[in-house]
Amino acid sequence: MHPVLTKSVRVALAVAMVVCSVSTTRATVLVPADLGELTHDAHAIARGRVVAVDAQWTAGRRTIETLVTLETERYLKGGLGQTVRFRVPGGTVGRFNNVIVGAPRFEVGQRVIVFLGARGPTVPYVLGLNQGVFRLVAQNDGATTVLPPPVLAGVSGSIVRGSAARTPSTLTAFEAEVSTLVEGAR
Repeated sequence: MHPVLTKSVRVALAVAMVVCSVSTTRATVLVPADLGELTHDAHAIARGRVVAVDAQWTAGRRTIETLVTLETERYLKGGLGQTVRFRVPGGTVGRFNNVIVGAPRFEVGQRVIVFLGARGPTVPYVLGLNQGVFRLVAQNDGATTVLPPPVLAGVSGSIVRGSAARTPSTLTAFEAEVSTLVEGAR
């Protein structure tokens, strides 16, 4: 084979590989949202305990999503019933694992506050991926602490352990802040 032909064949193959990979590349873009934006955009804000986590294939087996069932304790905005099912992208079905960067993961028994969006008559979804999930942690003294998600607007630079912007708050203080934001949006 002629050396020039070999080089041109290699270049053509390299260009073809780049074109093929560009056409199938997807990315997750996480735009930071603050608590005010989450509250404003939420169709419902629910506090409760996760009672079921079920991953399933979407229509056409194109991707996997997880349906989470939450037994609600209280709604801070809106209302979707005593139990609400919402979806999050990604999950594991059999030997297939679909990981979506920034998507929250849930476990049965967890207590959370979720900011849910909805479009028409579909299953609600978590706003801002993991930004719309605040984990609740019971303290030894019986109080409940609200842990903010890893990424929120107003927290610039890298995530730093102990940062004041990521300081947990009490459940009472957090719910009061969200209630004020809900009232201000009306």
